[in-house]
Amino acid sequence: MPWLTGDVHVLTTSTDDPARAAWAAEHFDDWYAAQAAGESHGRADPALWQPGERRAQLEHGTVDDRIHLLLARDAAGAALGAAEVWLPVHDNAHLAIVDAAVVPAHRRRGVGTALLRAGLDVAAAAGRTRVRSTTERPVGVAAGDWPGSAAATAWGFAVAQAVVRRQLLLPPRPGLLDELERAAAPRATGYAVRTWAGPAPQEHVDAIAHLASRMSTDAPRGELSTTPEVWDATRVREGEVLRTAQGRRWWTALALAPGGEPVGYTVLVNSRHEPQRLLQHDTLVVREHRGHRLGLLLKVACLRAALHDVPGAERVTTWNAASNAPMVAVNEALGFRCDEVVEELEAPLEAVRAAAGGVAAGVAR
Repeated sequence: MPWLTGDVHVLTTSTDDPARAAWAAEHFDDWYAAQAAGESHGRADPALWQPGERRAQLEHGTVDDRIHLLLARDAAGAALGAAEVWLPVHDNAHLAIVDAAVVPAHRRRGVGTALLRAGLDVAAAAGRTRVRSTTERPVGVAAGDWPGSAAATAWGFAVAQAVVRRQLLLPPRPGLLDELERAAAPRATGYAVRTWAGPAPQEHVDAIAHLASRMSTDAPRGELSTTPEVWDATRVREGEVLRTAQGRRWWTALALAPGGEPVGYTVLVNSRHEPQRLLQHDTLVVREHRGHRLGLLLKVACLRAALHDVPGAERVTTWNAASNAPMVAVNEALGFRCDEVVEELEAPLEAVRAAAGGVAAGVAR
């Protein structure tokens, strides 16, 4: 359905829209181009999802979230900006995640505000009461000097968690992984690490589901309003099917305690659409088993497995809560270096709606 304000016309679809294929045929390329232009501007390496991944997500759908895509056009049909609204399905039913990006040449015209308002309408119609958004900016750029951060402040968002993005250039220094593994091994006596590529072996799928649930309770969340996530083998398998449809391959390292119970894991992902990059997904060691250098051993094992299969990878990109000192130390030991600051922002939906209603075009993204 279209959403109109002034000379901005917002067109929407979603992962459960029966007409999404027709929408994609007409609008997806412009949606992706607008989103990429807005998100990339001023950033050396924005680490965006590639168009093939996003199109597959729209066509295939996801059981974890209903995702709405919004495209802003002007009266002449030019693409001005793009947004997406993520509505969690299994848990966090109070929450909507809304992110908007405006083509740089069309900023300061109220396009971002129009997209935000349309996204809030989607969220409100789904019964959501809080809205979350994210800004990413290069290290050294102040929040007040970054368009996304300035807009988020004007729209009434508050920083709920500070995150830092780090990158590791590949390959690692010769001998580094061996040195780190030898130094950590004495602290992990009795523990075992298992690695594999692709879908989880049947004997470990319940372990992955358990640890994914713990990820929502044991990882730092700052002031984010989250509820515990519930994972089972079916949800894990459905996620694997989507990754495959997106052209992704992945590697998992699983830590087992001396008694055999799962106590930690990490996942690296590589896309055939961007073969030079490895993306670090979840890394977790449950609270009861921390202090054994398992996080480092998991990351070393997973990186070895991925580099064996993708020797031409050039870098690993990872994100961590700034408050997560143990994981930051692991990443720095591996050679990761900080290059972007990320803010996870939240506010009551109605407060953002009220603020967005009064925002002047001069401060809109």
